[in-house]
Amino acid sequence: MSDERIGVAIDGTKRTIEFSSIFDIVQGVSRLRKAGSTETVTLAFWGDNQRETISISTDVEVLVKFQKVLYRKLLDGIEVVATYRSRTGEEKRERHTYQLSVTSSQIRLRSTETDHQISIRRDGVTKFKTPSNSPTDGDQEPAAVIYSDTGNCISKTTVCMPSFRALNLFGRYLRADLLSTDEIGTTTGSKDTIEVLLVDDDPHDLEMAEVFLKEQSDRFSFTSVSSASEGLDALNQLNNSAEFFDCIVSDYQMPGTDGLEFLTEIRERYPNVPFILYTGQGSKKVIKQAILDDVTDYVEKGVGREQYQILSERIRKAVR
Repeated sequence: MSDERIGVAIDGTKRTIEFSSIFDIVQGVSRLRKAGSTETVTLAFWGDNQRETISISTDVEVLVKFQKVLYRKLLDGIEVVATYRSRTGEEKRERHTYQLSVTSSQIRLRSTETDHQISIRRDGVTKFKTPSNSPTDGDQEPAAVIYSDTGNCISKTTVCMPSFRALNLFGRYLRADLLSTDEIGTTTGSKDTIEVLLVDDDPHDLEMAEVFLKEQSDRFSFTSVSSASEGLDALNQLNNSAEFFDCIVSDYQMPGTDGLEFLTEIRERYPNVPFILYTGQGSKKVIKQAILDDVTDYVEKGVGREQYQILSERIRKAVR
């Protein structure tokens, strides 16, 4: 890495990727991977007037360090407009232009107009959300709303980003497990229920997913359907109610509408619902296309319980 780009050599051919061309980071390091195991981080970027991806696989300890540096390179120095509210008996509102900087433990906003500074501990973030509109829907401002526990009160910080690319990368940062090396293999807990829509045409796979994901966390509540069309029907039935699915987990190979086509439908109708593609091993072409189509994450199906441990952790990250 330099200040402006990443250099890679693939089969003897050198290639550079400008940080300014990167628009998405998918998957990232899993908290449940053991030290010494191999993990993958996939970057999506603009190259030669088309969208491309590159997947980097190496020791989990190396990727922990890579991911931390990568987010700082992509986000540090971005100019944002933020509104801060805290409730300690009275509500305070302050709106300024800030420079954003991030670390593995803190989000910092330094005012470019005054000496004011906002610091948010990552482990204090209880929830964050982005606009329900897609980037093509009118003049919707690209903004993230962060709720954090300061110990004395709950604060709400609205961060207006300069572009939807910046918002997407910031959202990935907020969801990421930016671990220290001694945190690899640990888990975190939370009390809120997570409503999951499982979509798979194989009833055995559906049953196993429900059973073993429930073993991982009693937070999960499942609705299982056997096709993409049934999944859309389930979403449409809940669309006008107070309930909604927190995450969709979908197989790829299904009759009729496959997982990628289902993803396209979801992004058109429900652009901000987390969508995890749960696909067979070795489906690199499918995974690449899913990333370009704005999948939230992907998990490869395997043998044994580890796949459900990883899937469980990915769901929790997606809905954070």
